[in-house]
Amino acid sequence: MPGKHEYKELLPGIKARLVHCDESLVAIETLIEPGARVPPHQHESVQVTIVLDGSLALGVDGLGERVLSKGDYLVIPRRAKHWASSGPGARVLDINAPLTRDRFEMVNKLGGCRRELS
Repeated sequence: MPGKHEYKELLPGIKARLVHCDESLVAIETLIEPGARVPPHQHESVQVTIVLDGSLALGVDGLGERVLSKGDYLVIPRRAKHWASSGPGARVLDINAPLTRDRFEMVNKLGGCRRELS
């Protein structure tokens, strides 16, 4: 059901819930506790990270690291290695397009998109 997904812990200090998933895009809301870190990783899709509350440092290979605050966003190119850390804590919305194998696996951990990726 829309808006009914619960937060699940992905890493220490990092919880996420599925907002939307279909073949064209995936939207995941993530809570990042103060001091928590998202290790370097990459996706086959383009990602837009929007800060809904708080702030975080978001780094992207080739673009450097920026501190993003409420209302700020950053577009992360496909396959670009990126990472994040939060001093005061943050709530972010990550939108990935299109749905790719790595995002498919993530949303299944969060309880959605229980179908085969075409």
